[in-house]
Amino acid sequence: MSHSNPTSRKGPHRLRQKLFEYNPPSVERKGSLPAPKPTAPLHFLDRHLSESLMLKHVKILPSLPVELLAVLESVSEELDTVNDAELLITSAGYTPAEGADARSIIDYRMDGIECAVTQLASSLVFHSSQPELMSLLQWLHALAHTEFGPIVEEYASQNLVLHVVDPPPDELQALGRKNKDTFKRLRKHTQQLTSCMVFCTDALPVMEDMERLDTIDVFPWRLDSDYCGDSRERSPPPDASEVPWTLPQMTGPRRSQRVRHQKAPERVSDQRDNHIGVLERPEQTDPHYKPACEDYIQKAWVHAVRIDATAVIFDCGNFLRIGIRHRKSQTLFLSGLIDIRTCKDPSYGSLWTALHIAIASDAVKRLPLLENALLGKRKSTYDEPQRARKRSKTDKSSSSDDAMAAYMDTFPALAVFFRFDNFDSPAPLLLFRPDSDRKERYGPKESLKIIAYKRLGSGSVGDVYRAVIEPERSSSDTKGSLTKAGRSKGKAGSVAKDASEELAQRPFILKFAPTNARARRLEHEVGVYRHLRDAGVSGIPSLLSYREGVNADLRALMLSDAGRPLGYRMDRDKKVNLSAEARVNFKSILTAIHGAGILHRDVRSWNMMEDDLGQVRFTDFDRSSFRGTTEDYRTEQERLDRFIEGEFVDKDDIIGADDLRRHIAPK
Repeated sequence: MSHSNPTSRKGPHRLRQKLFEYNPPSVERKGSLPAPKPTAPLHFLDRHLSESLMLKHVKILPSLPVELLAVLESVSEELDTVNDAELLITSAGYTPAEGADARSIIDYRMDGIECAVTQLASSLVFHSSQPELMSLLQWLHALAHTEFGPIVEEYASQNLVLHVVDPPPDELQALGRKNKDTFKRLRKHTQQLTSCMVFCTDALPVMEDMERLDTIDVFPWRLDSDYCGDSRERSPPPDASEVPWTLPQMTGPRRSQRVRHQKAPERVSDQRDNHIGVLERPEQTDPHYKPACEDYIQKAWVHAVRIDATAVIFDCGNFLRIGIRHRKSQTLFLSGLIDIRTCKDPSYGSLWTALHIAIASDAVKRLPLLENALLGKRKSTYDEPQRARKRSKTDKSSSSDDAMAAYMDTFPALAVFFRFDNFDSPAPLLLFRPDSDRKERYGPKESLKIIAYKRLGSGSVGDVYRAVIEPERSSSDTKGSLTKAGRSKGKAGSVAKDASEELAQRPFILKFAPTNARARRLEHEVGVYRHLRDAGVSGIPSLLSYREGVNADLRALMLSDAGRPLGYRMDRDKKVNLSAEARVNFKSILTAIHGAGILHRDVRSWNMMEDDLGQVRFTDFDRSSFRGTTEDYRTEQERLDRFIEGEFVDKDDIIGADDLRRHIAPK
């Protein structure tokens, strides 16, 4: 297939000509990079996508760069409407990068031709009749998995995300009715268009090894456990019907064809829906871990699913691969390895420009399909449980919390299924008592099924979810009549079942620390909760359970639901109106905490809770100290007084990293 090169057009557009012919200089290492950390890149949540959204195939598509070049041919006439003065090409892109690590490469890209490329793509796709308007596309830098907490792994990979951004108000009005409508719909449904995973230059072997995945029938998706229970199928978002690339026909494998890294033991037929097998996985700081391209591709795929991106890009400075995510067949089509310093027909400038135009066009074409698919669609994959009844202020919630803690403690393993947004665990995350013996498989009487159905946010320690215990279901062998010998066991089982059904109506909080460094903070918080509980302090969440994953690098804390943070109730002046009773109660609780010898060290609106009955509590003790002074206690009480009187104190400096290390006792 031959193509005429639109970059060879002669005319007054010299800057554009320079852009289309551009190949960047080589990224060279200056000095030595920091010593690599042999760390697995996958966040625990990366293993819990709905099965219908998981990656099934990786295929190499060598023709992709040439087919993208045809995009420039298709818009050759429109290109003449864009003046060079509007391209904003800076000279920084024509000089070598300052370093070979991922952050330096990102800075180099952002200072180079990105402004010109995004301006050109935005002008041609979103406001072709007004090319002088500012670009609606912008690459923004974010640490990998910012929402889930960053993981600093072997190659310190970081993410760039192509966003649809808000223009200045006057330019928004200048867009015109049709273009403004398209922009608002894009902002509502597809604010993030593309994910680019950037590595340091040492990651070239991983980039090269991606070619091998084309020879594997089914991608070896990593799971947290071996489980053959029923999985909820979800329809993937639609693909655009018209695309500038030719994709081979693919069909997704049946569920029974799923490949796992470890072969599961043979099962008895009546155990199929109940038993859970433990799968070993590398710890976050495993010294024997060797970077695997499968892990990076799975991580990038999950991020693309979360933002519903069609294009997935891998960049290690001098080389890149462009990926196309085909949602229906669950396939990632990858280009060959592109040396962006020397590539021709297309050159890097032409290829990068064509890719941005294709990405923006794909987003616009998918808009009506996506809106139709979302009609009548439920927001979550799990129905939020209804509380059993309206509680009164005379209810003794602490006794119910004690019952839940005792019930959880009877199970050696907790099986956590994530069911929210795009996550619907095919296999659960197993949590165990710290330092306990582990078995290879756990039956239904040994594992408690927990559903994490809502993600509440991420703090300094890790992710926070609202969760419930799933009620026990009657099995076929309990429906018939009981023998005399089995009646006593049947009664005990029915009591346990009734208890689980009652407890299942009580949502609780599930807090994770995904790395060893954060696990230390969480363990410290557990110690504070236990100390306050033993001191008889009320007005704090109840400690239900503390567990660890298959490896000790993942820790989980379960607490009673303390209500809603006051931060959500701030008015425009950043004030929170509290009742007189709530003010008195917050003061008395903090006084009791200080009386137990604990300095909270993080008193602010997001750590002060109030439930639907008006009961208030303090939470989040990961920064707390056992070493407070009289002056510290007085200062913290004054801080609370200022907040209660309407002063905004959330952004006040509370604690520094060095100070934090002094106040958290070593392990």
